[in-house]
Amino acid sequence: MSKEEFLGSLNRLLKSLGKSEREKSLSYYNEIIDDYMEDGYTEEQAVEQIGNPGLIAQEILEEQQSQMKAPMSRGTKVLVAVLLVLGFPLWGSLMLAGFCIVLSAVLLVLSAYIVIWCIPLCTGAASVAGLILSVVSMGGAAVIVFQNSAAGVIQLGVGMLSAGIFILTGLLTWVLGKYFVKVTANFSKWLAGTVTRIRRKNV
Repeated sequence: MSKEEFLGSLNRLLKSLGKSEREKSLSYYNEIIDDYMEDGYTEEQAVEQIGNPGLIAQEILEEQQSQMKAPMSRGTKVLVAVLLVLGFPLWGSLMLAGFCIVLSAVLLVLSAYIVIWCIPLCTGAASVAGLILSVVSMGGAAVIVFQNSAAGVIQLGVGMLSAGIFILTGLLTWVLGKYFVKVTANFSKWLAGTVTRIRRKNV
């Protein structure tokens, strides 16, 4: 195997390394081959003295991985801790600002949903109040009419009016509810699309 073939093979096998690390390894073995040739070896013999490029590449990659996994020294840990403490006013304020922005966004979304459902909730509450008032008034009219017929009739009229309010507001709540379900679904789709677009821009 020639020097060019050896270095080309080693270069391909070390593609996962950064350019500078790969060039450093190639330069190192290039010099070793040149040293062997200066000692009287032919180019092929010099390459044979170095060994198989596959095994050499494996050793280099394993050494690189072990260096990456090496734990931080005590001095480095102390330095990192000091930098974190000294930089707390900066990164702490940034974290707090980020938290406030996220919280504001969540509250804004919740407010939008509350506003959307405010009208049907109000009509629903009026419908429930009308139902309770009609039941109470009609039940009371059945008792009062035997004691005071005029008051009993008035009580019955109030109960019937309340029943009418219950029916009308109930129907209105039903219609508005179906409409606002569509509004909520459209708003949710728009919100999800906006979040997706923001994420794509940040990627």
